[in-house]
Amino acid sequence: MTAQNTEQNQLPVTQIWREAYGFVFSVPLRVLLTALLPLGLYALASSWIQVQFLNKAAAEVMAASNELAALDPNAAEAEFGAAMLQMVQAGISMMQWLVPLLVLGGLAGAAMAAAWHRTTLIGLDAERTGLGLHFGRTEVSYFYRAVVMVLLTVLGLVVAGVIIGILTGVLSAIVPGLAGIFSILTAGVMILLWLYLWARLILCLPAAALGIYEFGIRTAWRATRGHAGRLMLIYAGLLIPFTVLGFLFDNGINRILFQGVTDVSTLDATQLNLKTWVGMVPTFIITAFTTALVASGISYTYYRLGQPPSWVAKVS
Repeated sequence: MTAQNTEQNQLPVTQIWREAYGFVFSVPLRVLLTALLPLGLYALASSWIQVQFLNKAAAEVMAASNELAALDPNAAEAEFGAAMLQMVQAGISMMQWLVPLLVLGGLAGAAMAAAWHRTTLIGLDAERTGLGLHFGRTEVSYFYRAVVMVLLTVLGLVVAGVIIGILTGVLSAIVPGLAGIFSILTAGVMILLWLYLWARLILCLPAAALGIYEFGIRTAWRATRGHAGRLMLIYAGLLIPFTVLGFLFDNGINRILFQGVTDVSTLDATQLNLKTWVGMVPTFIITAFTTALVASGISYTYYRLGQPPSWVAKVS
């Protein structure tokens, strides 16, 4: 099957949802096998890093934050400065482990997602899909493009945040009672902006997975012109369900393991370690299916908008 021409504002949102969910859940074992090496190895490595280093640092950050929040507003400047310094030091200690963990997660996600793009757009028996860890130029390009997308999105959010912050400050000074409403509106605008930017840029990722390097971020931006609203709906519909499931699972673990704890920010390193090991396998499964769903949905969107070569044929 060759790529189809999609008319302006006619991207079939519900059909792409059906295709993505239908394909992924028709081959659940294949999803887990594809994720086994990249995401499985990452789950083991990240859990070890968390238990050995990160959880202790996170507990110190939460303890320092709680101590700072509990300070008397009239406390001496030296006392406040010491508490702030302790929090900053704890934050730096945590970041030195968090950043490598994020990089490893990005590389593992790139390997899994690239393989699943190829599975969706070439076939279940295509080269470099399924069980087997492959990391080459396509995965490096995939990871690089994802990092650039994140940086561009963060830049856009920072600029928007500064502008909205100034406007909110001015309006709040004029109408003080509306400060809370402005905060809610600001959060909503920032979420929509993130979704908009990500939806406009993300089609460069399946192209990278297929080795079509000329279809980059600029090309993705041009190809998605006029389709932003539908792309946002597609991406949200693929991402939100398992994100909510992950949140419910995390909340459920906290309730089961720490029944007497009302504030998770008071958990110590031992409790965080227990949570890490208990949640490792379920988190792996949720991440595997989330990655596959988003990869399939974006692949079907790329198939319609990206005008890929004739050898690309969507699997459904």
